[in-house]
Amino acid sequence: MSHESTLEQLPYRRLENPGIMRMLSLALLVLGAIALVAAFMGDAPRAWRAYYFNWLYFTSLAQGAVVLAIAVTITRGLWSRPIRRISLAFVTFMPIAYVLVIPILLFGNSHIWPWVDHPASMQAGKGVYLNMPFLSARTLLLMGVLVILDLVFAYWALRPDLGRLRDKVPDSLRPLYNRLSKDWQGEDAEDLRAYKKIAVIGPVAAAFWAVSFGVLAWDFVMSLEPHWFSTMIGPYFFMAGFLGGIAATAVCCALYVTKYNQGDIIESSNFHDLGKMTFGFCVFWAYLFYAQFITIWYGLLPIEQDWLVHRFGMPYQRGMTFVFFCLFVLPFFGLLGAAPKKRPQILAFFTSIVLIGLWVERYMMVYPSLYIDAPDMPLGWQEFGALLFFAGILITGILWFANRFPIFQMWQPKSEVELMGVEPEASTAA
Repeated sequence: MSHESTLEQLPYRRLENPGIMRMLSLALLVLGAIALVAAFMGDAPRAWRAYYFNWLYFTSLAQGAVVLAIAVTITRGLWSRPIRRISLAFVTFMPIAYVLVIPILLFGNSHIWPWVDHPASMQAGKGVYLNMPFLSARTLLLMGVLVILDLVFAYWALRPDLGRLRDKVPDSLRPLYNRLSKDWQGEDAEDLRAYKKIAVIGPVAAAFWAVSFGVLAWDFVMSLEPHWFSTMIGPYFFMAGFLGGIAATAVCCALYVTKYNQGDIIESSNFHDLGKMTFGFCVFWAYLFYAQFITIWYGLLPIEQDWLVHRFGMPYQRGMTFVFFCLFVLPFFGLLGAAPKKRPQILAFFTSIVLIGLWVERYMMVYPSLYIDAPDMPLGWQEFGALLFFAGILITGILWFANRFPIFQMWQPKSEVELMGVEPEASTAA
């Protein structure tokens, strides 16, 4: 490493033996696939809806984790260096999410969006925007560009380390490392090059995430009740996903420390910072929730109230209460002090509660609009089967990343070195 004479170098570590985690991911994937097939054979509309809201949940979660990696990198958060790659590993799910949305657009649309089979019920002018050809085109275009930006960012974040290690990794990984570090120009030049690329790509990717997921919220949530509208639904949707990405990163870091003995790298101070982020964005989620709720309540306009009435009335009232407790009340009081944030087991417990609450929150965004007069909440094996399927894919992707790439960022740009109050070596160009 360019600065190893003055800075502590993080070690090269991969998750060489995922062990039981790999078996668990494959078991979840197989069981989920079996459950989904059974659901489609028994009740196709409900199967598509279970698939749909689980796709929203896991895509929001994975992209939120990637944005966390982007945010802490471009803001030069020195504390985050041990956890950046763990967060970045979620990028493996995004190309899969892009593929998995295509069946929804092609085959499941009539079971999800009410305006597909009943276009006459649309208000004047909305049919120009809410039609399947246009919705499919903008979804695939926006998601496609976002996935490309994510992958390009991940490439440049990884490249300096891959070039350093290409002659030291096992023979099975050497072709991959050589391909990804093609035309290697030396450590100093590559550090500088990667830093400049990330400084451009990172902000663009973060801004495009807000735009694309804002549109996704309009199309995949708000249009389920096409006469209802909210100017807050976009920020509420994508910032909840960002909270989920932080929580998922914290859970993964806790697993690395407790199961894979990485406590010498991921320290209590790192968990403390992740805990503060979790705490802060739980409060921010509650603020966005309240900002949307109070505006509709104060306006007292029936056309704005339907969406809330469908969720705060029975049988979904208990679900909304559960969401509020999981995403705000429990993590707020549980992570209020410094000590719980520093303990990986305690932080993992409360961030797991956040992940469960977010899953129910994505459910509450979809199902009350599609089962308005249901006597009970339609929450059964179909929804949990889809959950297992997507969880298996996500965990498999994370393990694939961790098994091939360094799980800790070894290289460090000059700008971060300067923030540490260390004078970089004269030969360093990064």
